[in-house]
Amino acid sequence: MIPTPPFAMASATPAPSSRAARRDADRARKRAARQALREAGAPDPRQLDGAIVDALRDAILAPSGQGGAMLRYVEVKAVIKGARERLRGRANGGVALRQAAIYEALGERLVGSRPATPQD
Repeated sequence: MIPTPPFAMASATPAPSSRAARRDADRARKRAARQALREAGAPDPRQLDGAIVDALRDAILAPSGQGGAMLRYVEVKAVIKGARERLRGRANGGVALRQAAIYEALGERLVGSRPATPQD
């Protein structure tokens, strides 16, 4: 008979108590991250994505007029400006959004983090 390795005896799924603990820890971590965004005056990710999508839609469909034709390309500057205008005067959890935080959030969402370039 072939001996069974000790890890095979363990269940493939974690115990319910550890799953619940991880779930609770994840919820607390996300709650703290959302609170930090609120305190910084930054838009919620859903607000940010909604503003970007609305601005993109408006940029594509704006010049269509009666023909209903859509543009094949749009200027990124117009999309960013439209998203920024949609977020102006809005609040996140009762805290007014700050323009600097909006600019930073838009840049991070659209461009993302860039890897550091080596200095010669």
